[in-house]
Amino acid sequence: MARQKQLSKEKRVAIITLRNEGQSVRKIGKTLKMSPSAVAKTIKRYKETGSHEDRPRKGRPGVTSVGEDKFIRVTSLRNRRLTAAQIRDQVNATQSSSSRHISATTVKRRLCESGLHGRITGREPLLSTSNKQKRLVWAKQHKEWTLDQWKSVLWSDESKFVIFGSNHRVFVRRRKGERMDSTCLVPTMKHGGGVMVWGCFAGDTVGDLFKIEGILNQHGYHSILQRHAIPSGLHLLVVGPSFIFQQDSDPKHTSRLCKGYLTKKE
Repeated sequence: MARQKQLSKEKRVAIITLRNEGQSVRKIGKTLKMSPSAVAKTIKRYKETGSHEDRPRKGRPGVTSVGEDKFIRVTSLRNRRLTAAQIRDQVNATQSSSSRHISATTVKRRLCESGLHGRITGREPLLSTSNKQKRLVWAKQHKEWTLDQWKSVLWSDESKFVIFGSNHRVFVRRRKGERMDSTCLVPTMKHGGGVMVWGCFAGDTVGDLFKIEGILNQHGYHSILQRHAIPSGLHLLVVGPSFIFQQDSDPKHTSRLCKGYLTKKE
């Protein structure tokens, strides 16, 4: 026998309202296009509970226990790259004496209920602890800067655009706001076949883009400073005649030749 559709709260209210007006069960059913038995059950239920709300339902009991749910969550947090199938195997291994085993689908459901959703890992440059500390110090020193001050900076760097190499996706389980958490990232390094370029920008305006041929050393970078960096800074209206040239501490950037040139140009 097919399961009957549950009555809406509005229909229950209508049934009781018509009943209070003195209408019979059969007439109410005809008016609302319902069976007399459904009307009679609704009236009986209202007399017992005095409410039109749905009764609480228990539903099918969960396959996993509270302890197993915690184990699934903690296991995923300890290693964000474990798949649902791998976590399932670990849970089932602890139940070797039991005939009950959970599925990977159950593991996925429990992880989602805990706020851990499968996502593709974010990518960021591989940084040492020392580099992270230096970046934090630099950020704290400049956190009070105004927008006009930031517009007076000419930012520059080299970048390699990979043409050949592996860019396969890695999945992790993470919660909202954890995209840049270290356990949810894949470190990247500048390697593999590609095109190396130097570029700069200030505010919302870009300067020269220079394609680098071969290996860039201090002499090649000195030439870029002369022909592209300083001219770009002087030509960008958003920067003006006086600007701050920002670069990282790459050995060729901090060579005596390049630092002497920038010091001479103030």
